[in-house]
Amino acid sequence: MSKQVEDLIKDYIQKNKITYFNADNFASAMSGALRLDEGAILRSIEALTADGFLATRNGKLIKSADLGYKVGVISINANGAGFVDFDGARGGDIFISPSDTNGAITGDKVFIKQKDGKRRGNKPAFEVVQIISRGVRNVVGTFIHGKKEDFIIPDDERVGKNFVVLNGKEYQGKSGQKVVARFSGEHKARKVEINEVIGSATKAGNDILSIIRAHNLYEEFSPEVEAEANKVAVEPTAADMKGRVDFRKKLVFACDPYDCRDRDDALSLWDNEDGTRTLGVHISAVEHYVKAGSELDKEAFKRGTSVYFPDRVLPMIPTKLSNGVCSLDEGKDRLTLSVMITLDKKNKIIKHEIVKSVIRCGRAFAYEEVQAVIDDAPGARAKEKKFAPMILQLAELTLHFEKERRARGEVILTVPEPKIVLDPETFKIVDVIAHPHNLSHRIVETFMILANEVIAEHYNKMDMPFVYRIHEKPDAMKVQNFLGALTPFGVQHHISPESPMGIDYQAMLDGVAPEILPIVSMLALRSMQKARYSEVNVGHFGLGSSFYCHFTSPIRRYPDLAIHRIISDFIGSRMSSHKIEELKEFVASAAEQSSKTELNAVHAERDVNDLKRAEFMHEHIGEDFDGVINGIKDFGIFVYLPNTVEGLIRIENMTGDTFVYDEKTSTLRGRTRTFKMGDPIRVKCVAVNMSRKQIEFTQII
Repeated sequence: MSKQVEDLIKDYIQKNKITYFNADNFASAMSGALRLDEGAILRSIEALTADGFLATRNGKLIKSADLGYKVGVISINANGAGFVDFDGARGGDIFISPSDTNGAITGDKVFIKQKDGKRRGNKPAFEVVQIISRGVRNVVGTFIHGKKEDFIIPDDERVGKNFVVLNGKEYQGKSGQKVVARFSGEHKARKVEINEVIGSATKAGNDILSIIRAHNLYEEFSPEVEAEANKVAVEPTAADMKGRVDFRKKLVFACDPYDCRDRDDALSLWDNEDGTRTLGVHISAVEHYVKAGSELDKEAFKRGTSVYFPDRVLPMIPTKLSNGVCSLDEGKDRLTLSVMITLDKKNKIIKHEIVKSVIRCGRAFAYEEVQAVIDDAPGARAKEKKFAPMILQLAELTLHFEKERRARGEVILTVPEPKIVLDPETFKIVDVIAHPHNLSHRIVETFMILANEVIAEHYNKMDMPFVYRIHEKPDAMKVQNFLGALTPFGVQHHISPESPMGIDYQAMLDGVAPEILPIVSMLALRSMQKARYSEVNVGHFGLGSSFYCHFTSPIRRYPDLAIHRIISDFIGSRMSSHKIEELKEFVASAAEQSSKTELNAVHAERDVNDLKRAEFMHEHIGEDFDGVINGIKDFGIFVYLPNTVEGLIRIENMTGDTFVYDEKTSTLRGRTRTFKMGDPIRVKCVAVNMSRKQIEFTQII
């Protein structure tokens, strides 16, 4: 209902051109017209103010657009300059000079306005006029106890320079240590109060912990949440299993990373007498244990997702559940929601059924074990003779469904994810490698996609309130920029900026040489919208899918848990109109919250990966590497290594020639050599800036 009230208020203000109004008076006047209590209207006005639709001036409210304000999220670079973004991506198009940021730091939602008569080059100049809300709650850095005042030197230069510490006297003995602080008072004031001491910067694991806190993430659960988790039975009871379809005598297996402790999903496949086959995708019934409105549910909603780092996991729900009764462990009876899909002899879907079930995984494989069966490694099929036939059939089915997805317009991007290998005792980095993505990984991926599509289409056709995973079509301007970036590679394409098609993206990628495919894939990815959660289905561009959701990971993603709860409530019963209205409100808020927490988790994981890659290269200064040029600017050349590390060759360090940057062709031209995108290059690592996580190379001639 809150979203509906907000829309009504926005519509009323715009139609009646209301300006400079008092919130209390407005709520009193509108309560009769909207047939709502004043409290609901005031809460909606607060939400519209926090969203930036309304602004405050001299104690009165006015539509921000009437003041000439734009709303965006600002990113600050190491030099103090800002870039404001309007679509959720990092690094926007509007530049803000350091003197005009008005105390804003990276992640802040701000009002900006064009400066009268001022221009930056041939573009209008903008300034931050107000910080709507802080994007960063925690400032993490080194505490310094000074003679006149105490301050924190932040780890992240993007949040600016030093912050004054108001409660520094309490922490005099902690000078020089890593601390966490929160903002105090007005947004503009650079004043904070310490609320946690992390400890020595050199202690193993504190580097990652500092990033975790900078993203306002925490390991521990509240006593109330832990108490609820501890009340859950260690194993499902007979009462829990009552009324569920029993698949415990069927062959079912899970396949995950070798060190996995929270198994969401399992697979089965069997033949039927009529020549059809039944594919089973079995997903942990987390909703059975995490009840709506419980402390467990509130915390899961708040966290939105589990967050994964090289040395730890921050789970969405307590490990008593995620690693216990909810995990589909080998030999354990577990409650599940199962999508049972019947395939004909040509592997076409005939029908499907969604059931509450109970399973017992006969095997919990690591990906490497399943891959060994596929590759017919010595002794692998004999060792797994019970499951080998099913694995091989699923591998064959995977190739079939991959071909189908490709034909309908799936875009297959080759963007390797880094795998950070740490010493288990010292937590020091040992290696950085690209994550493997073999057929064993693709088996799981394929049938999770299939289940997600079946579920999304099923409940969309029932017009049920739902949380969809959507991926909108790329923006025309971003596609145009992408096509321009392709020019130096000499890649042929038939992509239309105004009407981009997944099948055209894939045709272009098919013509790219393997050595530059990761670079072109990354450029393609940047041209696309970010996938997100929504209560409104618009399809998934990247998958070429008309209906998509996230159903298959309820242990670690809240949208999946939300969907499970809707399905579980609906199976075997009809929902009242009142319940459906409640669900509409719930799925909208769950989609919005989950999109925000996912983005925060991605940034936290990326920051840790960047840190560890820099740490790895710091240990290899002076060593040589083979790479590919993946970016050229007037200040130097960016080089991408096969292990996902990226570094810069500064132009001033390119001796023996004089180079000129050609922006149109993205090349550096010298008298004897021209550097262009995609060129192989051999480099030496010469420097690493750990605070900025930046790596510098020189070219080896």
